[in-house]
Amino acid sequence: MAAKTQGGIRLSALCPKFLHTNSTSHTWPFSAIAELIDNAYDPDVSAKQIWIDKTVINDNICLTFTDNGNGMNSEKLHKMLSFGFSEKSVMNGRVPVGLYGNGFKSGSMRLGKDAIVFTKNGETMSVGLLSQTYLEVTKAEHVMVPIVTFNNQGQISDPTESKNSLKAILTHSLFSTEKKLLAELDAIMGKKGTRIIIWNLRRDKNEKTEFDFDKDKYDIRIPEDLDETGKRGYKKQERMDQIVPESDYSLRAYCSILYLKPTMQIILRGQKVKTQLVSKSLAFIERDIYRPKFLNAKTVRITFGFNCRNKDHYGIMMYHKNRLIKAYERVGCQLKANNMGVGVVGIIECNFLKPTHNKQDFDYTNEYRLTIAALGEKLNDYWNEMKRKKNEEYPLALPVEEIQKQPDQTWVQCDGCLKWRKLPDGIENLPEKWYCSLNPDPQFRDCNVPEEPEDDDLIHPTYEKTYKKKDREKLKKRLEYNYQINNEMFLKTPVSTSKDFKAFSVVSGKEAVPRSLLPETSNASVKRPLLLLNRSVSSPHSDSDNSVKRKAPSSVTPVSLKTPRLNDRTFNSHDDDDVIILEESSTPKPSADSDVPVVKTESVNLHQEEKQQENCSVGEGCSAAASESKSEQLTSATQTELPTLVVKKEEVEDNTEIQVPRTEMETKQHNVDDASETSVNLENELKNQLQLLSKEKEMYQAKCEALTKQVETLEQRILEMTNKYVKKEMCHQSTETIPFEEENTHGRSLAEVTILHEQALEEIAKLKEQCSTLQNLKTECSKCADGENKSEVDEIAVQLDDVFRQLDKCSIERDRYKSEVELLEVEKNQIACQCEELKAEIAQLKASIPQAVARANDSTTSNVEDSVNFSDGESLKLRSLRVNVGQLLATIMPDLDLQQVNYDIDVVDEILGQVVEQMHEISST
Repeated sequence: MAAKTQGGIRLSALCPKFLHTNSTSHTWPFSAIAELIDNAYDPDVSAKQIWIDKTVINDNICLTFTDNGNGMNSEKLHKMLSFGFSEKSVMNGRVPVGLYGNGFKSGSMRLGKDAIVFTKNGETMSVGLLSQTYLEVTKAEHVMVPIVTFNNQGQISDPTESKNSLKAILTHSLFSTEKKLLAELDAIMGKKGTRIIIWNLRRDKNEKTEFDFDKDKYDIRIPEDLDETGKRGYKKQERMDQIVPESDYSLRAYCSILYLKPTMQIILRGQKVKTQLVSKSLAFIERDIYRPKFLNAKTVRITFGFNCRNKDHYGIMMYHKNRLIKAYERVGCQLKANNMGVGVVGIIECNFLKPTHNKQDFDYTNEYRLTIAALGEKLNDYWNEMKRKKNEEYPLALPVEEIQKQPDQTWVQCDGCLKWRKLPDGIENLPEKWYCSLNPDPQFRDCNVPEEPEDDDLIHPTYEKTYKKKDREKLKKRLEYNYQINNEMFLKTPVSTSKDFKAFSVVSGKEAVPRSLLPETSNASVKRPLLLLNRSVSSPHSDSDNSVKRKAPSSVTPVSLKTPRLNDRTFNSHDDDDVIILEESSTPKPSADSDVPVVKTESVNLHQEEKQQENCSVGEGCSAAASESKSEQLTSATQTELPTLVVKKEEVEDNTEIQVPRTEMETKQHNVDDASETSVNLENELKNQLQLLSKEKEMYQAKCEALTKQVETLEQRILEMTNKYVKKEMCHQSTETIPFEEENTHGRSLAEVTILHEQALEEIAKLKEQCSTLQNLKTECSKCADGENKSEVDEIAVQLDDVFRQLDKCSIERDRYKSEVELLEVEKNQIACQCEELKAEIAQLKASIPQAVARANDSTTSNVEDSVNFSDGESLKLRSLRVNVGQLLATIMPDLDLQQVNYDIDVVDEILGQVVEQMHEISST
């Protein structure tokens, strides 16, 4: 392969095999079709309709995509067939979906091996070929794209340059003559548009296409597979454990939700897709907001509601620039194996995230993870609030997910202007084609009226999350209940001497006792309850700074007691040992499990601690034997009945001892188990409160640091200002003293000094006046300049507004004229059909005229003869003749009512004469 160079530097080559490699990014075939639909939707094309169909050309099954957009010239077509060229921008408020300049190549080559593009933009017509078969047959080393351009008369614009391209297209495409190419260009309705034909579709091992065109003649489906259980059904890779929505295997269903707000009609296999406003087709709609920190306080709107069509299809619909990226993504409580969140659909437009190459997922960044977590929390809030409302309104009815629902609103799209209109409730049966003129609301009965505005500047959620308030009230009641139970337990627990406690705690540092909260003890047997309410709750590492400290009387021995929070692990688990940490020093130690919050009560008296330590060390030796025997007896008694409960004793600084009798422990165990059921539900709430408190603490610390810095800077400024002020006063004093010294030396008189002082004052006044005038002039000039600039800017803005309004009006009028032209063409076709029918009827009448005349002549002659021969029955025969003539005229004139004709007079004769005259005139013309 000869390497191409530019300025002596080699250029990168693109192997033809890359066309197939690039297409493998689409693991799902509908994502490839969506790329081609996006190209027609984007504002540079701005198609109103796209037709997707299946056809057979030269015994080849083909997919066709035809739109009525702006079309392309040969240069744009060449960029479309090349890689990485994307010049799309926002036009008329429509944001383009295309991002990488790779959608057509990856999408078309995923569907089939060969594709041909026909396009016209009103001035020229072009044909381009992107074919893997052509590159394989010619053994090309680079990707070649033959392109031929025609003028509007069907002639090749540059025959010499297009000679080889035309030969390649006619040889390696489905169209072997130039006439067939022009026929495909004529198949594009109107002066502008694009038509794409893809053949050599991908097939499986059995040589069947990956699409099912036969099950539904108005749809393109992914065929069903035979799984291990024998059931047939297609499932995407990420939905192996979910009920599959119809949009996964039906192109019609997928196209109906492809865009958040559809502005283009999709006609699939001759039938229009009923697109829907996903955010307006739900029941019990509520809106929430998401304020991520990485968006600098910008809000993102989230819409929640219940799916009215199928409750098994639920999750988050994640859009990017109006285009669906992820459908039915389950978050929050929907991930659990229960009925929570069933039927709830959330809609969010994630323009702040970056989609992947195939536009079927987002890059797995920190922003994406934060967004998914926030969506889970907000979906949980919506579910809990809806469930609470339902239970309050209909306490004995079905669960909220089982109730039959109807959409909150009815929206329909106009087939003329493609605007969405809201209809009043109760309208169900709509015609196949609906126009704004059919709107019951007179305010929006015209296609020129813009759509109803949406509340894009949503600041607060549209519903109040009252269930959280009720949860807080329940939490308060549970805490009060636990507080009463714990106080009763502490008041009934007997308190022993420090020696007994030491005997209890010596044996291997562990003793089996029931799970109860130990009170603070003293030598005087003071019983004091543990306070659970109105105390500071914080993490174990911050307790040393923030805990409440009190000084006890001299007779009380200080004991710092750590009470772990009651949870399901400490009470309901019978496999793991339940551990209580007893700490007897005044200094708090960090807990082993930092996730478990601790409520601390401390009593500090350093002098008493030192004395108690000395007393306990003196009496240590005499009580060792007794303590060991007591502890052994207590261990054997308690461990036989409660083997799963263990007390872990830490190393102590002051030797206070507490004895827990066996009988009291057994009686209190039942109360503790009852309290455990209520305390299990408090774990998540307390953890959340601790996290919030820590965050608020950090925030306030940062604010304090910032304020201290500001105070320091202000103090420095004050010092500088005072120093300057002192210097100025000193300088002023020096200037005032020097002239007096000079006057004294020169011996000036007091009158001269007063004159000089008055002159100086006059000069100072003049200078002040000059300064004031200059300042006034400056302000006036600045105001004039600002006013002129503002006026110019306002004039330009007004002019631009007028221009844009005129452009909008022109575009609306153009669309209206186009719709009128289409309607006129339809009427023209109808009139042509009627003309043909009338011509056929006239020919039939011409053929029947001679027979009618002959019959009339025969009847008249027979009547004359009868009248001559039978003068008596003349009137009866004449009447019968008129009856026959009337029946004959009824065949020619269907509107003639024979029942109202009087056969006794010559009315039938006159009608017959008129018909005969008309027949003669028609035959003569």
